[in-house]
Amino acid sequence: MTTNDGTGAGVGAATDPAATAMGGIEAAVAAVLRVGVVGSCLVIAAGSVVTVTAASTRQAARRSLAEMRRGVLHPAALRFPHTVGAVARGVGHGNGPSIVMLGVLLLIATPVFRVAVGAVGFALQRDGAFVVITVAVLAVLLASFALG
Repeated sequence: MTTNDGTGAGVGAATDPAATAMGGIEAAVAAVLRVGVVGSCLVIAAGSVVTVTAASTRQAARRSLAEMRRGVLHPAALRFPHTVGAVARGVGHGNGPSIVMLGVLLLIATPVFRVAVGAVGFALQRDGAFVVITVAVLAVLLASFALG
């Protein structure tokens, strides 16, 4: 319940600058997560459409049906790229599986970018403890990707 003191601001209204800044960080983090997930889903969907509609995919599917009857379960023509360089080259050539993998990489990068946005937000608030903690989490995330 809020009361009006005549100034237009009710008791309990968010007038604290720290609360306002924290709300800004939370809004930025939410936007990063929303854009990252929706964007990666759109990229994966586009890659799926390219994969399904490509003539080479249809030919590979015909071959793979015959191969599956013989017990071969992995058609060579539908291999997914396993490195970032291979994904980049494949996307440049319009390769559907590479576009799908780009979407997966975007989805993986979304929470990492979210931590980076949080670190910047805490730095702008000059909250040293949270900056150190957030940067440490970011370092662990980046090290885990670098080391495999």
